[in-house]
Amino acid sequence: MDKRETMEINLKQQKVISDPLRSRIIALLYEEPMTPKQTADKVGKNPGTIYYHIQQLYKHDILEIDHVKTEKGIVEKYYRAKAMVYKNTEKEAPANHVGGSQSHMYLSDKLLKELNEEVQELFFKYAHLSYKETAEQKAYEVDFRIKEYEDEERGE
Repeated sequence: MDKRETMEINLKQQKVISDPLRSRIIALLYEEPMTPKQTADKVGKNPGTIYYHIQQLYKHDILEIDHVKTEKGIVEKYYRAKAMVYKNTEKEAPANHVGGSQSHMYLSDKLLKELNEEVQELFFKYAHLSYKETAEQKAYEVDFRIKEYEDEERGE
């Protein structure tokens, strides 16, 4: 697995990226710089909607302009994500919190099932490894949950 670039963000930036569509845009633009139109085509959404989201991400310093092309007098800006992993330095973790992560994403039923199965396998793997380990250990509660995203605009 390749190491993902991490970027420290503030609370305002955290709010801007905490939407599954914006997370998908960030992931796509981390892999390859694209124009808003190319991004819209990839995610199957209206170019105007994607342009708005890209502008919000750019305004809040999550995206940057990778390069600009002029084709027959039309200026095309190619955006790229500055990172793939974001760490909010302003958010305080509870005293006993030692690690974890969170992600917003779109998943089909098939991918959701696969994700659940793989996480269960990881839990089993590390529980099994802990029985074999001879180093001193501490007790931890490892929590995994998937919650359906509630879109504020649709009132879901």
